[in-house]
Amino acid sequence: MRRVFVLICIAFSTAAAQVPEKPAGYFLQEKVKIGEPVKFALVFKHQPETEVVFPDSAFRFAPFEFISKEVYPTQTVNNKSTDSVVYLLRTFDIEPLQKLNLPVLILHQNDTLKVFGNPATIKLQEVVKQIPQPLAFQENTELQTIEPRFNYPNLILGLVLLALLFGGIWFVFRKKILMRYRLYVLKKNHRNFIYRYNTYIDRFHKSASLTDMEKAITLWKNYLTGLEDTAINSFTTKEIVSYYDNDEDVTTALKLFDRAIYGNILSDKISDTLTAFYLLHHFADRRYDIIKEKTRDAANAR
Repeated sequence: MRRVFVLICIAFSTAAAQVPEKPAGYFLQEKVKIGEPVKFALVFKHQPETEVVFPDSAFRFAPFEFISKEVYPTQTVNNKSTDSVVYLLRTFDIEPLQKLNLPVLILHQNDTLKVFGNPATIKLQEVVKQIPQPLAFQENTELQTIEPRFNYPNLILGLVLLALLFGGIWFVFRKKILMRYRLYVLKKNHRNFIYRYNTYIDRFHKSASLTDMEKAITLWKNYLTGLEDTAINSFTTKEIVSYYDNDEDVTTALKLFDRAIYGNILSDKISDTLTAFYLLHHFADRRYDIIKEKTRDAANAR
């Protein structure tokens, strides 16, 4: 009989040893306000070989809401392991005293054992102690100054509309715009040429210098080169006369200039040389008018 009693005691002690301890859960503060984050610690002690899982964000923490959690490493002392985790929760429940009891899951072969401890409680801290009946609304009719803010969406919209407007104008009137720009460049270049060419004429009239004559002819050739878009400044006198179909003004003026420059012979009458200057001047004016009309006709023909 005594042997049976000993066996029963051993069986009860073995079964008791297999029953896991309860997890301990508690809030890290005594009171909490609605919507205010609060920390909840869950600690579980177990055998080192036991596999333990704590609740995660998929668990229902009612009446609290899950925010985040911080898991701490397992600590093993004297063949006893301790796992712990701290949850960050919040509540929007208005109950004065709120409870929370989180389980710990123990994995054993193909089975899962859910172990609960004692529920933890926390008090809801009231901000409004007393609500007046009926409710009184506080009036505030004082105007508040609002700093003006720049409206960037309207700016972007305006820039897009301006881009579309200018794009449409360019698409419709681009031929006329390009023609006017080319005519403007032609006129500007011609005015600049006339001013500089007349300067050389005045200098030659005063000094009868061959240097001024050469500079005037070089200027004339360079101007026609840009006007005709042809390398006239590299042509000989014969080639220039041929290019312009033996134009009388060009032929007369260039032959006189060649005689003066290469033969170092000026006309007996200085007025004859000045006439040659004006012949080239007049010819440049005629070519400018011709190129100007060609530019207009080309723009209208497109």
